[in-house]
Amino acid sequence: MKILRSATLAAILVLCMSMDNAFVHGKDEGADKQELQRINRELLQKKKEISRTKRKERSIISELDKIDRDIQSGSAELAEQQKRLRETEAAFRENDQSNAETIHKLAGLKHAYAQRLRALYKMHKSGNTGLLSADSLGGALKRFRYLSMIAERDRTVIKEYGDNLERLAIRQTEITGLKQDLLVRKRSIEVKKASLEAQKRRKAEILTNVRKEKGLYEQTVRELEESSANLWAMIKRSEQEKKDKKTTASAPTPGETSLSSDRAKLPWPVSGQVLTRFGMQRHPQFGTMVFRRGIEISAQVGDTVRAVSDGTAAYADWYKGYGKLVILEHGNGFYTLYGNLSNLETRKGDRVAKGQAIGQAGDTGSMRGAKLYFEIRRNGEAQDPLLWLSKNR
Repeated sequence: MKILRSATLAAILVLCMSMDNAFVHGKDEGADKQELQRINRELLQKKKEISRTKRKERSIISELDKIDRDIQSGSAELAEQQKRLRETEAAFRENDQSNAETIHKLAGLKHAYAQRLRALYKMHKSGNTGLLSADSLGGALKRFRYLSMIAERDRTVIKEYGDNLERLAIRQTEITGLKQDLLVRKRSIEVKKASLEAQKRRKAEILTNVRKEKGLYEQTVRELEESSANLWAMIKRSEQEKKDKKTTASAPTPGETSLSSDRAKLPWPVSGQVLTRFGMQRHPQFGTMVFRRGIEISAQVGDTVRAVSDGTAAYADWYKGYGKLVILEHGNGFYTLYGNLSNLETRKGDRVAKGQAIGQAGDTGSMRGAKLYFEIRRNGEAQDPLLWLSKNR
């Protein structure tokens, strides 16, 4: 009996231990599940943070610069394709007109030859076709010469008719080819137009995000500051290299010192209203303070941009953040900068006269449409252009 009680107690103890282990095990499984969910949430959050960081690390200015370059090259390609299309259309019209003239000429030749056949038929029917029908030998010779002339004329008409038929066949083949060429070119132009529109929409989307998101706006400002610093560092290095190589005289060359005495007298580089002024500016939406080293002048794409003084082109090419850019060196440490151009009409090293066209206004590198970005610098320090430009326009 004692043994039975001992066995029973042992069994109960084992059962209790089993239940306890099961309870603990179930509790551990629940805890593990919760921990796994927490880790998954943290991973998802980390992924989102990494994604945001990558977006911020992406250079907005570089992306805009690439889009602008693609739009410029695409627009040039589109213009070339449209030019070729016009040439093809002109060739098609010319061939079509020539074809119509050939058909008209063939109709005339056919009519003339039909009349000739009728005349020959009548002569044959009347029996007046032989040489002996003439009254004399002289008359027979005249008739022979006459018939020879008619036969030569007949041969000429037949050859001309054949030549025109051959030309007509060639032109018909050309016209068929031109029609196919026109279709191909029109399709190619439509594809290029669609591609350009997509690029423009992408640029508009980026600019909209920059205007709406303070973080993106501040990142853009920092990138522009860095680009500006790199640009003028490049100009200074170039200037130092010229001094080291002694390729320029120590004194400014004639005609390159007038800017220093032209305060409030310089002509405007383009006619338009001032959109953004020089100096410290507060962003109306974000309240961010930004120091602007130049001014923005309203302009239409294609407006002529002119040099404000005599000088030499120190730079004339694309530059990140400025689009197509021209920098003129005027001597005595003075430089003028012309940005956001759509087309350059000067090259690096060119001598430029006051008032000479150096390019055309545009929206390359611009974050607010077509305009001209203009700077004046003296020994690398930005000057307020409105103090140098003439009050009378």
